[in-house]
Amino acid sequence: MKKQDNYLAMPVVHQQVAGIDVGSQFHVVAIGDDPKQHVQQFGVSTKELFRLSQWLTDNQVSHVALEATGGYERALVNVLQETGFDVLVTSGANTKNYRRFKSDTSDAIHIRTLHSLGLLPPIFLPDEFSTLIRPLVRLRRSLVEDAADYIRRIQKALRAGNVRLDTVLTDTNSVSGLRIIAAICQGQEDPLKLAELVDSKCKKKPAEIIELLRGNWNGAMRFEVRSNYRLYLNLQAEIAELDKELDGHFTDHTKGLEQPQAVADPTVGRQKLRQSRNTPRLPIEQYAHKLLGVDLSNIPGFGRDALLTFMAEVGESITKFNSAKAFAKWLGFTPNNKASGGKVLSRKTLKNKSTLPNTFRMVANSLGNMKKPNPMTAFFQRIAYRAGRIKAITATARKLAVVVYKMLTTGEAYEPTKLVRDVAQVKQQQIRQIKKKLAKFGITGPELGLDVVFLAN
Repeated sequence: MKKQDNYLAMPVVHQQVAGIDVGSQFHVVAIGDDPKQHVQQFGVSTKELFRLSQWLTDNQVSHVALEATGGYERALVNVLQETGFDVLVTSGANTKNYRRFKSDTSDAIHIRTLHSLGLLPPIFLPDEFSTLIRPLVRLRRSLVEDAADYIRRIQKALRAGNVRLDTVLTDTNSVSGLRIIAAICQGQEDPLKLAELVDSKCKKKPAEIIELLRGNWNGAMRFEVRSNYRLYLNLQAEIAELDKELDGHFTDHTKGLEQPQAVADPTVGRQKLRQSRNTPRLPIEQYAHKLLGVDLSNIPGFGRDALLTFMAEVGESITKFNSAKAFAKWLGFTPNNKASGGKVLSRKTLKNKSTLPNTFRMVANSLGNMKKPNPMTAFFQRIAYRAGRIKAITATARKLAVVVYKMLTTGEAYEPTKLVRDVAQVKQQQIRQIKKKLAKFGITGPELGLDVVFLAN
């Protein structure tokens, strides 16, 4: 008698299920276990995707499961969701079949079997609007990084000719820096004329600036600077067009929504952030406030860049996470403990390919540098003193994620007083820690001249 797999004896959770093995050239769909009768192959064209959807409808399929395969599944998921199927997209790590020979057909059948038994956890998929603007926001980030790369190339070319603009200015991408670069591209090489373009707030003396801008020019260096500067300007123009495009999408999506009332003090807990040249030129604070119901820009360090990234990566879909702990785990801010034999082997956090975790870390790092006192900065400094700055960044990023989750799920405004530790609570915690240490070393009260006995709680 043929031995039956143990999982086949498990109760079925989903009826009428299909499993799809997604590929770059074709998709293999399984609606049963018989490869000859229940498996069919479809192409990747739009016509084939709708034929696949119709075939599932004809076979009365209601639930569909497939792997996330680096983008090949997106068009298929859109067609299936438009048709009305309950689509589950899971990570490829959850569908590995170690016991059989691998083929497209066996993979599709295996995915179908796992989903019918309710064994496939879904990956996070944002809402329709976040899915729409996410490619644009990620493209904007790439263009900003490319523009910064061209500035670095200009610096390198100027250093080759001993024009030390990076020594004169701390930020070559500043108003004075770009003014000098533009003058150089127009043929101005006189250090006296270039020094006049430096802002009067520059700390270096005029004579020193003139000597630092006196270079040894050649034709190759001039061409390299002009070429990189033209490319930089082109990217800045594209970024401006992207901001207009994003502004249009946000305007259409928030049309008809009323602007929520601000808290009594709209600047509560907020420290004014310096707007850089790369800051999005659209009122993302107002749009996010309309869509989310709370003003996330009141959180210290949460500027336009962070808001735009959050709206593109998660946005209104944050309610898909059951708890703040689940949201922090998805971001990779909680330890992924691996234990064996009673020992913890690893506590490394999980990796997340989204740009949102890095955004939260950047906000946390800026909180650590803030001079204006606030509860989040105090928390960062407390962790940094005990465990180091790197761990403090992750811990503060996790705290930020929890604050954002609670604000959006409860509808409450940011209230910094709730983050302040109670004085009595801190005192009791310190007393417990001292008692524990004294009991550990066997130190008694009489040894310290006290008439008490220390017991560790």
